[in-house]
Amino acid sequence: MVKDDLPVYRSFTIPVEIALTSSRYVILSHMFSFKEYKVMGKRSFFWTLAKDPTANTIVISAAAMVPLIGMVGGAVDASRYYMTTTRLQAACDAGALAARRAMDDDEFNGTHKQLGRNFFDQNYEDGLFGLENLSRDYTSDGDGEVDGAASGRLPASLMQIFGFGEFNVSVSCSAEINISNTDVMFVLDVTGSMNCAPGTAGGCSTEQTDSKIGSLRSAVLTFYDTVDAATSVNAQVRYGVVPYSSNVNVGASLDPSWMAQDPEYQTRVAVFTPDNWVFDETVSSNRTGTIGTQTDIGVSTTTWEGVETFDDCVDLAFSQHFDIYNGGGNTSGLTLVSSTSTGDDTREVSYTGNIQWKVLDSFDSGYYSSSTERCVIDYEEKSYEAAGEVTFTEVNIGNQFDYWDYDEHNVSDLGAGLSLASLYGQTGTPAGVVGTIDLPTGTGGVDTTHTWNGCIEEASTDEGQSVFSPLPAAANDLNINLVPSNEQERWKPALASLIHYRFDSGGNWSTSQQDSSDDFTTVQGADNLNCPKAAQRLTTMTRADLENYISAANGFVADGSTYHDFGMIWGARFIAPNGIFSADNSAAPNGDAIARHIVFMTDGTQSTSNTTYGLYGIEWWDRRVTTDGSGTQLATNHAARFQAACQAARDENITVWVVAFGTTLTTNLSTCASPGRAYSASDEAALTQAFTEIAQQIAALRLTS
Repeated sequence: MVKDDLPVYRSFTIPVEIALTSSRYVILSHMFSFKEYKVMGKRSFFWTLAKDPTANTIVISAAAMVPLIGMVGGAVDASRYYMTTTRLQAACDAGALAARRAMDDDEFNGTHKQLGRNFFDQNYEDGLFGLENLSRDYTSDGDGEVDGAASGRLPASLMQIFGFGEFNVSVSCSAEINISNTDVMFVLDVTGSMNCAPGTAGGCSTEQTDSKIGSLRSAVLTFYDTVDAATSVNAQVRYGVVPYSSNVNVGASLDPSWMAQDPEYQTRVAVFTPDNWVFDETVSSNRTGTIGTQTDIGVSTTTWEGVETFDDCVDLAFSQHFDIYNGGGNTSGLTLVSSTSTGDDTREVSYTGNIQWKVLDSFDSGYYSSSTERCVIDYEEKSYEAAGEVTFTEVNIGNQFDYWDYDEHNVSDLGAGLSLASLYGQTGTPAGVVGTIDLPTGTGGVDTTHTWNGCIEEASTDEGQSVFSPLPAAANDLNINLVPSNEQERWKPALASLIHYRFDSGGNWSTSQQDSSDDFTTVQGADNLNCPKAAQRLTTMTRADLENYISAANGFVADGSTYHDFGMIWGARFIAPNGIFSADNSAAPNGDAIARHIVFMTDGTQSTSNTTYGLYGIEWWDRRVTTDGSGTQLATNHAARFQAACQAARDENITVWVVAFGTTLTTNLSTCASPGRAYSASDEAALTQAFTEIAQQIAALRLTS
């Protein structure tokens, strides 16, 4: 037997790996072995074929078919496995979310279990992708979390020829509400244009049918309902509201220690003549000189007391009466002889000189009363001058008004010991009034009652500034974490009746001090101070509480012009974790973190005026926002302050949502919002949809696994 006839074989092994791509990876391996035999005896066709080099490709191709089938089959089954697992997971999640949303509190029952199963079945049809023995169920951990699980058996297709008959598929899911602690501060535009319907070009002095403020009320309540539906009993959800126009009404929320005690106002101070002694009555008089020329002075009535009979009255009537002192305390040209104090505010004085006298010259008419022994007679009178002496009494009526000093004055300038301390902490009667105070600014310097409705003037600022990055140290007004400790940092009441314009001698507005006896115009009326409804600090509110707050009957009405920065500054202060309300805002009772959101809604672009009485006084006189009081600077600098307030809020990890209602979503508005949080709404339906979407994002159910 020759060597080539010996029975030998060659063997080789081909490893094949099949990766099933899915959220879970399964590696399948199989070894395929092939042997080449050489046989003894007659050379067969196959022997010849085997010895022919050109025929090796057939063997190789045949051998390659097996791993190719394995790879293709593995890819097909891997794809089926991936799609089955993905759809099962989605169905499990849908059922868990539906069951959790249906729970009123943390109690899970059979109704919730069945609802979860129903939602699962709607999202995964039995038998899909060939899945067999499908099971699904939902349970709860008792603390508000819904847990779900689903499993089944997926028969293999081509991979069965390699011994893989099926795959076990299983998924799990959990859902809970993660809105445990959430603060929502509504900052709402209540300017006059909100009285109009969307698309109406302003000029609505009263609330119209289909008004924007009516749509706002509806959208706010929809927002509340959306959040409330996703809130468990363990959650702390608080709401606050800052209505804004050309001012904000926050005074009732502020501690008296944060309020100024002796602030400055554009007002007037009465200047008096001190120690004003006036004639009281004549004590005695004596003419020593010759009667001069007599002058008729008309008819006067003289009453004589103690006249016993009618005849005595007649005698008085028809007799002349000379040398009656007629000076009335006029001491001009007279010489003081003596002055003697007769009390704290009375004195007796004597004068000599050319004194004014009168004579009761002739009877005109009269009557007599026997019961009172009184004779009342009308005389024709004449006056004359003659030398003599007179003694009369004087009383000191105190300071006598002389003129007004119009300027920027501290309250204490109005009178010794005056401050605003008594204004703070009053009960507020009638409704909407925070307090009243009497100050001597009425005509002639008399006391006038000034009413504070809760609107304020801001703390000191960096005057005329338009760049607030970084925030200047002097800009206390834009420091949303400000806790006042001195007069510069404190807020002061907006008292419109205390503010006075002032004019120069030509009748033009003036920023200089003016001394005048004129009663220059006070800043009163709707064109100068619009004080909206008092802001609501963050608190837990029922739907009825919120509905009551935003009702027109309770003062949630539209008036005034648009100052976006006013609303944002105080919305941020009310919700900030630090600052004046840190005791309530920094942490929740359960110790968990608080998600903070400002929902800012406006129906217009910013509209400013240098004669409006707002947070910074009256700009033409106070010049706290501009350097020159001009309207051009005013608009630019208020826009910059708005952006600074928005940035300050975002820096405190507060999400800022902005909704432009019936107006263009300007760059100034969209830039204020947190990224992706700016909306535009053209009508009530769109506004409600925007508020609903915001609420859903704030209070959405979350999958926890």
